[in-house]
Amino acid sequence: MNVKTMLAALLVAIFTASVVTPAMAAESWQHVVSSSVNPTSGQTSTLSVKAANNIPLHTSVLGGFAWVYASGPNTVFVAVTHTGVKDSIQNPNGWHAHNVQLGAGGLNSDACIVGLSDANAGIAIQGNSINVNVRNSELTGTFSSSAAAFTIVGDAGCTATGLGVVLS
Repeated sequence: MNVKTMLAALLVAIFTASVVTPAMAAESWQHVVSSSVNPTSGQTSTLSVKAANNIPLHTSVLGGFAWVYASGPNTVFVAVTHTGVKDSIQNPNGWHAHNVQLGAGGLNSDACIVGLSDANAGIAIQGNSINVNVRNSELTGTFSSSAAAFTIVGDAGCTATGLGVVLS
């Protein structure tokens, strides 16, 4: 699935959700207590988050966790869920991974989604922990800081895609 198709599908779902559901505060699981990035071999890494509450396997929240790249073509690597929005071939109705380019915030977001691409990763959720096992070849740089939780929102100020992210 190409980037344009993925963004269009995500935009339709975000618009629908924003019309039907008023803006809500972050869910309790969207508060990062600790995070890490650990090389597990020369070829793979494990990205982890411990949240304030149990992370759901399925949720109506459009969001997830992001690890920030120090440099490279992508801004963040994300583990994200948005049931009903098919923008991933790996696990379209559950948790899956993307490399995402972010730009300056729009009218009601901390950053605008400028582009994204699929990233194959193994995602395991157990209680309040998420572990993302990923081949280093799927990553586009080294990581600079801890993870952050986010929610995806429709944002007319994000002219490239109409989509922004609000940090939790």
